[in-house]
Amino acid sequence: MSGCDGEEETKKPRLPEEMVLSCLARVSRSEHASLSLVSKRHRSLMFTPELYNLRSLFGCTENLIYLCLRIPPHPNPRWFTLSLKPLDRRLVPVRRSCSSYQQPPEASSMVAHGCGIYIMGGRIGGRATSSVMFLDCRTHTWSTLPSMGVARYSAVAGRMSCIAVNLVGGYCGVRHMNGRSGER
Repeated sequence: MSGCDGEEETKKPRLPEEMVLSCLARVSRSEHASLSLVSKRHRSLMFTPELYNLRSLFGCTENLIYLCLRIPPHPNPRWFTLSLKPLDRRLVPVRRSCSSYQQPPEASSMVAHGCGIYIMGGRIGGRATSSVMFLDCRTHTWSTLPSMGVARYSAVAGRMSCIAVNLVGGYCGVRHMNGRSGER
């Protein structure tokens, strides 16, 4: 559009968001980090639940191996995924934002269930904690969940059914909790 004063409004044509998401959903997750560098719009779309839902609908989901490692000389553990590229197997750091990143407590229990990883209990400053955190593997965001009924560390976590995560035993302070002390 041309104005009377000679100024010209220039707008780049944009694809509808649904079309962009449809295209991105078909791209391997191993390429998502590169694609997020294309533009702010692409970066914001790469980590939306809508993209994951479309990938599921199209049958394009991929299993990843998540690792939480402390690599010296860094004192704090970091989260990684194992690269899916067949000829380039390497650890890829999980994207994190400082405001939502959670470091798992020492001696915490972890279990993968559904679309994420639950981190339960552990020791913070030598004391048992009852905290429960959830890493959403679709968006790499953290949530704090309701605390457990008992603070504990070094417990055993697992899935007994498709809808429940169970935690059994461990230590609360200085005493060992027997196998009958569990939570769901």
